[in-house]
Amino acid sequence: METADLQRGARSDASETSWVAASPLPVALLDRDLNVVAASEALVQLAGRPMLGHESLEQLLSAAADQVSNGEGGKVYCLRTDAGERWLRIQTEPCAGGAIALLLDVTAEYALLQRFKADYAARDSLMHAAEVGVWRYDPDQELYQFSSELSLGYEDAGPPVPLTVLQRLQHPDDVAIDDAVRDRLTREEGVAEAEMRYRDGQGEWRHLQVHYRSGEQLPSGRYMMYGISQNVTALAQARDEAKTATASKSDFLASVSHEIRTPMNGIVGVLNLLKREQLTTEGRDLLGEALACSDMLAQLINDVLDFSKMEAGKLEISQTPSDPVAVMESVVSLLHPQADAKNLYLRAHAAPMGWSLIDPLRFRQCLFNVIGNAVKFTGAGGVTVRLCVVGEGEGRKLRCQVEDTGIGIPAAAQAALFERFEQADTGATRRFGGTGLGLAISRSLTRMMGGDMGFSSVEGSGSSFWFEITAPATEPVAAAPHADLAETPLEGLRILIVDDNRTNRIVGLKTLQALGADAETADSGEAAIEAMKTAPYDLVLMDINMPGMDGMEATRRVRQLGGALAQTPIIALTADAMSHHTAAYRAAGMNGFVPKPFSPTELLAEIMRLAN
Repeated sequence: METADLQRGARSDASETSWVAASPLPVALLDRDLNVVAASEALVQLAGRPMLGHESLEQLLSAAADQVSNGEGGKVYCLRTDAGERWLRIQTEPCAGGAIALLLDVTAEYALLQRFKADYAARDSLMHAAEVGVWRYDPDQELYQFSSELSLGYEDAGPPVPLTVLQRLQHPDDVAIDDAVRDRLTREEGVAEAEMRYRDGQGEWRHLQVHYRSGEQLPSGRYMMYGISQNVTALAQARDEAKTATASKSDFLASVSHEIRTPMNGIVGVLNLLKREQLTTEGRDLLGEALACSDMLAQLINDVLDFSKMEAGKLEISQTPSDPVAVMESVVSLLHPQADAKNLYLRAHAAPMGWSLIDPLRFRQCLFNVIGNAVKFTGAGGVTVRLCVVGEGEGRKLRCQVEDTGIGIPAAAQAALFERFEQADTGATRRFGGTGLGLAISRSLTRMMGGDMGFSSVEGSGSSFWFEITAPATEPVAAAPHADLAETPLEGLRILIVDDNRTNRIVGLKTLQALGADAETADSGEAAIEAMKTAPYDLVLMDINMPGMDGMEATRRVRQLGGALAQTPIIALTADAMSHHTAAYRAAGMNGFVPKPFSPTELLAEIMRLAN
């Protein structure tokens, strides 16, 4: 029965209340004071208590309800029934002598409303916890509206904020970025993202990650702009600290590299000079052992430094046109004496492939590690190396397969073989040395060069290692001039060696004199410039790290002198061998680079490249 029908029934006989009691609806008749005059049985059962007396229906329901909530449509009462909790709201209509009240069941609507409220509360809580706020910008009024999360520690973020006020809070370096985004997104639809800095109420800079988007178009033709901003100050500070730590690590790495390579240059240089002396057979054998140990130490240093470079993110790949077969053959030639000493065969096979665009230094390093390991861990039989090309075009790769008849790798150790500092044999009685870095670094290098590394092995039956690197085909380049170290290919050249380390000056001087050069030395950048002004030199070998004027500054000064003197070829001969260093050397005006410790062959090749 509708409320209108109830009103008609009440008007027909205002003194009769029997129609109310008989109504199937939860309904009540109220007097002028809104006290209950009569109530239906449905209402009594729903309330669980009598509804007559000198009380209003609101008072009676409040007493019967488990919970009363104030809403936009009035009070809502929670009553327990056999069907469970029901939320009811009173709807009244005036009639002669009072009013008619009907209880409306709003359980479903109330539950939905509460869920919405909970969702909004949870959203607000999450946004506060994550320091995420929303904003909008009106380009016609040049006003921003911010949520409370973006108050930045100021007292009131509620009122609109003029654009000029916001710009005063922005970091000077970020104003132009924000202006460009705002100008674009208020003139055309789109989205943008930027990290912006704002000065907060305490005077500190806060970093906000800002997401912008265009909104509705205004009558002026411009677009409203909306966005979400999150406080990422802690993240930005952690990032900046990480960058600082990385820079410090890089500086430390460069310093350690220099300090280690400088004495190594003296050791290797002196040993190479001794090869030219008249020694007894026993003395020559001892010298060979010393050179082999110095090579092992140099490889260990390179492995440790490469590991550190990778950790610091400073290891770089430099692709140049190279002959991969020649690189492989040079590595095999270097390792032949070790294989011969163990009565092992060391065979190399390569398919015709032409030149490739690769990093020859890193390719050689991978070959040396994998083939060297095969020779080391093989006691009888030998090692076979195969090099071929797979794929074409941009997908062209070099594939190297190294098979040995050695001890193999236990199944339990295979999973961790490429982990850094891991070795298959770690016991106190292990027969083979090493740091466990070689394979880990080599696999990282192959992946940096667009490939990968893997293996298969059976303990006691040998191993088969493979690796691939991306190697686009390229045209050959002219080979560097070649000379035999037994000859005097530098005869007639006047060369100045600049180094603050006495041992390095002696090694450089003796090495160049043995190759036929007329060599002299200087112990500083200042002394080098004075020597070059006094007598012309065909070439200068310049150390970098020297007290007072360093090698790069000395080179810049020479280039400023003008005339033929300024055109003198200068080679950086230094222990600072990282790629960003070599770029700096060339920027300073140097023509070439040879890392310490240097080999006479490597030094000779670079000198002849520039002297011809």
